[in-house]
Amino acid sequence: MMANNLNYRVIIVGGGIIGLTTACTLLKEYASIDNLQLTIISETFSPNTTGDISAGYWQPYGLNLNDQRMLKWARYSYEIFMEEYVSIKAARAGVIQLTSYSVFKQEDPQHVDDKDLSIEFPFLPLVRHYRRLSNTELHIFDHLAPVTGFVMSSVVVEVQRYLPELYRFLTQDRRVKFINKKILSLSELKDQADVVINCTGLGARYLVGDLAVRPARGQVIRIHAPWIKSMYYFDTKTEGVGYIIPQSDTIVLGGTFQMDDWSKKPTEEDTNFIRRICARILPALDGIKDSQVQVGLRPYRDGGVRLEHERTSDGMNVVHCYGHSGAGVTLSWGCAKDTIDIVKTLLPVNDPSSSELPTHEQLWRLIQ
Repeated sequence: MMANNLNYRVIIVGGGIIGLTTACTLLKEYASIDNLQLTIISETFSPNTTGDISAGYWQPYGLNLNDQRMLKWARYSYEIFMEEYVSIKAARAGVIQLTSYSVFKQEDPQHVDDKDLSIEFPFLPLVRHYRRLSNTELHIFDHLAPVTGFVMSSVVVEVQRYLPELYRFLTQDRRVKFINKKILSLSELKDQADVVINCTGLGARYLVGDLAVRPARGQVIRIHAPWIKSMYYFDTKTEGVGYIIPQSDTIVLGGTFQMDDWSKKPTEEDTNFIRRICARILPALDGIKDSQVQVGLRPYRDGGVRLEHERTSDGMNVVHCYGHSGAGVTLSWGCAKDTIDIVKTLLPVNDPSSSELPTHEQLWRLIQ
């Protein structure tokens, strides 16, 4: 049987960065299947997803940094985003390469830390460039002294711009259908699909009863400070962390990582903390009052990301991909690739298409 005569029905539940990158990867791998039916069901789409609130900065965050699966996913995603940065996608999709400074309060200023950075931060070898900050560079942060730290080349993906471009691309494919609906149980989809892909993030706690999934509340502030062109991260060791992440039109200040807090209402206490710690990093921020305060609930999961196939008791084939904590963007394309690799074992493709296009162009293209 030729591959293009096959009839496959796939449903993706979840319309955030994980759901849509998975959808794009599915279309890439099943390009030869004319009779593919892909349905994407979600209660919310951009601009109302958790990712829309995030800064979209590439760095594993809120995860076990020694998880080898996570490092593989992060590497693949980083390479895709860096390809996109030098493509025509960058402006419309909000892909920004930047220099990132991470500094840490040094408990013993007399102690010279010569430990290999890649041991403490195993994601560093994944990026194009990184190194320990020199003494000369550390003088930039004399107002925070004593500190140590590193600088690396990273990327910001503005989810508010990126997701609408993925959505636009997907809507151009006649095989794809979007449904705006809340799914209360995967059993609702029984007999409607050959494979269901669960990309529901925090919603998986209720959809599949996974109590290992918990909210990690994040509050951020968006301000206008166009002179800031680099990312800054400061770990005080005792008071929490602060970060400053540039976007195209705004700067994201953060942040909080409050486990098991379900409140989406901003608090003045958190706002004051974020302003105070970010103004410590860059004192010029102290005078900026105009701002937008936002709150999102990261889908943290005890034990890390769940990415696996499940044959349910009622005979459904479900591939789970959720629990990305604060690293949805960072792991997105890598997780999507592994998810669809599992789908391919369930729905074989006998005639995979070949293309000379760069990988990112095979995954999705700008639609005029």
